Amino acid sequence: MKKIRILCPIAILPGWREGELRSKYHALHVSYFEDEFKAVKDPNTEIVYKEVPDAMGPHVEQYHESDLAGLLFAREAFKADQEGFDGVIIGCFCDPGVEAARELCDTLVMSHACAALHVASMLGNKFSIIICGRGHIETITAEVVRRYGLESKLASIRTLDVPPTGMNPTLLSKQDLETMNEKALKEAKKAIKEDGAEVIIAYAGSYEYLKKRLDVPVISPTLAALKMTEALVMMGLCHSKKTYPRPRIPHSYYLSSKPST
Repeated sequence: MKKIRILCPIAILPGWREGELRSKYHALHVSYFEDEFKAVKDPNTEIVYKEVPDAMGPHVEQYHESDLAGLLFAREAFKADQEGFDGVIIGCFCDPGVEAARELCDTLVMSHACAALHVASMLGNKFSIIICGRGHIETITAEVVRRYGLESKLASIRTLDVPPTGMNPTLLSKQDLETMNEKALKEAKKAIKEDGAEVIIAYAGSYEYLKKRLDVPVISPTLAALKMTEALVMMGLCHSKKTYPRPRIPHSYYLSSKPST
C-alpha cells in the first residue's frame, strides 16, 4: 500500500501576535486535528502540520484577510510540491490561495470547502452551511460555492455573528462551546425546516454536536478534506493542468522561499 504524505500548513493562527501563546495555540490546533483525524485517517497516511512563521492573523472573514492568507497558503503549497509531498490541504472554508496553489503545483491541492461541498452535493439535493462571521463571510462563502458550480445545490448559508474563532473548540471554555453549539443547532434546524436543506456542513467543534442531534447527514470539512485527498492520491489523480496551468515565471515570492521544516 502506498504511503501518503500530506502537508497541512497552519497559516491562520489565533494568538499569532502573543509570543508564548502562539506556540500554545499551534499545539492546541495540531492536537485538535489529530484527535479529529484519528478515527478516519488511513494508517499509511502521514500528516505534517507546519506553522507558517508569518501567519497573517487569527481568522478569515473578509477579503482583506483572505487575500493575505492566500499568499501564504500558496507559498507553502509550492514548497510542498518541490519537496515531494503527495497532497496539501488548505484549511479554511473561504478557500484562500487554492487556485493559485493549484497553478503552482503538480501536487494535489485540496481544501476544506472543495471537499465538503462536493461530498454534500452527493448526499442530498440541497445543503446548508453553518459558519461563524459577519457580512463578508457569507458573500465569500457563496462565491466559493459558485466557483465549484454547486449554487443550485445550496439551500442557505447561516451565519453566527461572532468571529470565526467563535467555533474553535481549542479557544472556548466548555460552557462557551456548549452555547455556540446550541446556536449552531438552532440555525441548522431552521436550515432544514425553512430552507429545505437535506445535508448540513458544520465547522470545527459543532460537527459532532450536530451529528448526534440531526436526522440528516452532517459533514465535517476537515474530515472530508482528508479523505478526499487520500482517495484522489490513491487513484493517482490530481487537478488538471489544463484548468490550472503553471505560471510562465512564478513570482520570486515563491521561488525564494526556503524549504519547509
